Amino acid sequence: MRKQHKDRHTLSQEHRHRLAEMAGTKPDAKAVKAFVRKAYERCDVIGYMAKNEYDIKGEIGIGQEDSE
Repeated sequence: MRKQHKDRHTLSQEHRHRLAEMAGTKPDAKAVKAFVRKAYERCDVIGYMAKNEYDIKGEIGIGQEDSE
């Protein structure tokens, strides 16, 4: 026998029902804790690379003379 597939209307109705159930319940404490995070601080990329001693000028060829 072939399995009966649900139509769009039934799937949409079930989806709305699940969302309504979730809206009525309180979320788990671990889940709430996972979503509360500190915001990232803005940083200057060049300043970060200079602070961590990357040789960005040598990497991209700034200051090197052409040997042609």
